[in-house]
Amino acid sequence: MTRSDQFIVDWWTENGNESAGATELDQIQQALLERFGAQGRETPAAIARTLADNGVRLRHPEVLETDVRWREREEFSLFAAEEVSFPSIDAAIEWVERLGAFENPAELRKFVLQLKSELELVAKSMRIPLPDRLIAAEVAHWLSVWLQNPTIFADWLVLRRESAEFRDRFHR
Repeated sequence: MTRSDQFIVDWWTENGNESAGATELDQIQQALLERFGAQGRETPAAIARTLADNGVRLRHPEVLETDVRWREREEFSLFAAEEVSFPSIDAAIEWVERLGAFENPAELRKFVLQLKSELELVAKSMRIPLPDRLIAAEVAHWLSVWLQNPTIFADWLVLRRESAEFRDRFHR
């Protein structure tokens, strides 16, 4: 049993109801992201399979519908999960600068909103090492600025990187 499978079973044991459907799958997905970051990303179908293998009754129409919706959202993702894991602030800068190559289509905006939300969860998780939480919080802040005004973002990022606060936090 993988770490994420064990986490799913443990989560269900602590929080489970009589059966699993859309709400439960969404909650487990969020818990996995909080616990493992991008490496905890699991499809609703994979979560449902783990639950079913451990005797949980599934509400199959909801499971199917949830998985279809999730896969439709993922279809619009422009970056793979491993591309948004930031081992350093320099890697985060390199990644976020790639946003400037797009003209702000609706799909990109939806992806950025989702990523910002995931990064905010990582930044708040006490199970994630502090340096990783600081980078996640910083990139979430960048994405907030990008969402507000993508046309000024590149210039703003240059100014942000030159700020004393940024230098103190990331280049000691």
